[in-house]
Amino acid sequence: MKRDIHGDARPNAGSVARDHLANERTYLAWHRTGISVAALGVAVAKFAPDRGGHAVAAGLILVAAGVLVSAYGTYRYRTIGRLLDAGVYAPASFGAIAAASVVTVLALLAVLVLV
Repeated sequence: MKRDIHGDARPNAGSVARDHLANERTYLAWHRTGISVAALGVAVAKFAPDRGGHAVAAGLILVAAGVLVSAYGTYRYRTIGRLLDAGVYAPASFGAIAAASVVTVLALLAVLVLV
């Protein structure tokens, strides 16, 4: 098989290619969500009424939440990629719930800071 910038090419045996592509789509969805949350933080910091310290603090909290979402997505992508290469798969149980919970708490904290 030929090597290119994407790594070693593998034969499509069964659903290996489909599984890796699904993992990549999920990874991109995590990043898209993280970027959206971070962009919301920038918008809050810039356009909130009176642009006081509370708006900046809320914006920074949302930017941090967006970075956490992207970081978790990267971690999950790499973990699932290794598992798929090994021929096994472990569905997310605690990690995704914990990441979503932390981001939700941070978003609520940002709202409370604005109020």
